[in-house]
Amino acid sequence: MDSLDLVSPYLFKHKGSNFLVKDKMQPEDLDALQYFEIRSTDVFLISYPKSGTAWMQQILVQIMDAAHPEQAEDVSNRLRVPWLEERSADNPLRERPDPRIFGTHLPPDMLPLGVKAKQIKAVYVWRNPKDVLVSFYHFAHSWVLLETPTSFEDFFQQFLDGKVYMGSWFDHVREYYAVHKQLNIHFVQYENMLKDLRGEVVKLCAFLGKDLMDDTIDHVVKMSTFKSMKTNPNANYKDLVEKGRYLGETMRKGVAGDWKNYFTVAQNERFDEVLKYKMSNFPLPLTWEINQ
Repeated sequence: MDSLDLVSPYLFKHKGSNFLVKDKMQPEDLDALQYFEIRSTDVFLISYPKSGTAWMQQILVQIMDAAHPEQAEDVSNRLRVPWLEERSADNPLRERPDPRIFGTHLPPDMLPLGVKAKQIKAVYVWRNPKDVLVSFYHFAHSWVLLETPTSFEDFFQQFLDGKVYMGSWFDHVREYYAVHKQLNIHFVQYENMLKDLRGEVVKLCAFLGKDLMDDTIDHVVKMSTFKSMKTNPNANYKDLVEKGRYLGETMRKGVAGDWKNYFTVAQNERFDEVLKYKMSNFPLPLTWEINQ
């Protein structure tokens, strides 16, 4: 603990990102992940926290189960898609058949070297940062490994300053786009999944090289709706709620535009200023709300 570069009693900084003090991974363990053995068939799910990660876990699991039914397991998605840089609940070393799926929030310069060298298929999910902030705020009240925010105003500033778990949203998204031509990466926008889930699943299947029949794709979509996942214990992290790792449900609303219920006019103006400064000339689109 004394050797860690503490951001707070709950977070330490390492190579520009913030990691969990209460997790088992120390800086030397995180550095060693660069040499994690990668198989050519592996698939990586990459995201900044609260950007649609659990949703994409479910979609990828459903696609792989449809393409490789002999390998399907009736276990939680956290076991099916373990987190590479966490050991509090996940075990990425668990023996699994190919193709393996890994989840990670790591920035590109901390990924296993094999992801680039072997051109591993990687799916990057991003979401408008105002909704990310609001979802993160609620998540910090639920996940026992994070500090409970004292107020939305305080958390708002911490988010803008990059003093939250995994650091700056702005840096994470910008850095992945900057190296996208070096990686075999497919970008998926959270709001596009809200607008046309089936269309995004079809694109994912093409990227992953999985040729599924129309009715099978329909089943993947049905199993990956917010309503379906909310009642699916393998998808909604119910097991971790029961174990006390979360203090409440992890799936809250699954919408775009909830930030309008939390941001003041002044906060919105401040956020837009920071966004303009940090993301100037950023080519990926941002969708701030969807009328549903």
